[in-house]
Amino acid sequence: MRSQAVLVSGASGFVGRAVTRQLADAGHEVIVALRRARDIPGAARQVDAGDLAAPGPALANAMRGVGSVVHAAGLAHRYGVDPAAMARANVTAARRVAEIAASRGVPRFVLVSSAAVFGKTRHGMFSETSAPHPDDDYARSKLDGEAAVRAALAGTSTRLVIVRPCAVVGPGCAGNIPRLVRLIRSGWPLPFGAIHNERSFIAVDDLAGLIVAAIDIASPPEMVIAAHARPISTPDLVQALARGLGERRLLIPVPPIMLVGVARVAGKAELWRSFAGSFRADVTLAAERLGFSASTAVDLALETTAATLR
Repeated sequence: MRSQAVLVSGASGFVGRAVTRQLADAGHEVIVALRRARDIPGAARQVDAGDLAAPGPALANAMRGVGSVVHAAGLAHRYGVDPAAMARANVTAARRVAEIAASRGVPRFVLVSSAAVFGKTRHGMFSETSAPHPDDDYARSKLDGEAAVRAALAGTSTRLVIVRPCAVVGPGCAGNIPRLVRLIRSGWPLPFGAIHNERSFIAVDDLAGLIVAAIDIASPPEMVIAAHARPISTPDLVQALARGLGERRLLIPVPPIMLVGVARVAGKAELWRSFAGSFRADVTLAAERLGFSASTAVDLALETTAATLR
């Protein structure tokens, strides 16, 4: 591994902070692009990037001599976000950062995308060669962002690596995990005991480790899925969170077909699919091309996540 300067956008976010810290631990000089000054562990220096969809000259100047750019900025998977705002954050900004990286001759550009581009559920295992099937505005914006970055880097010397992580867990994560924690803390028995599914997750520190590997290796793949090799079922996920909260939770085996009907009536069908459907990733490529395997067991990552919310 050769030490290099790496610029990280979105370094104040959930994933960006972990990436910054691990890059620094690996001996790289980390430059963080932020909207405003913050204390980011591992950052050697900061640059005021402003609005990444319309960045000023400071970002371009900061990329001089940089060996890699990790673009981790963007709007995360939230409900009720204006699709135009999602597209600006996840498509326009990604394209502009990639264009600047190419103009400065940055050798490598790592784009943090999402496995959500494959949909919320899949029959059987999916891999990097599986066809995308985005089924909400967030997933479409991430897939469009990939296409925009590819176009920006086409014909340039900048090598693109797209990382598609499955659901990322760890202290501070967003999405369904905090919602589940609130439900568990309500004290009510939960009707999820009859769900038999498999969903892939990855701990945030493992995702950061994969990104560092994608920077350090001489010939990374153009695209790689980030996930733990072992998926987890929804009942096991709930129990892991309950353990982290120091609680026991009774799971009642209600037939899933009944729960689907309730979710539809409540207008939560999409949320239910991402909670109870199967979504299992094949992680062979990460192991073969990056020599990477996630080291943090998903249930342990979930317990640690919940423990911070006690």
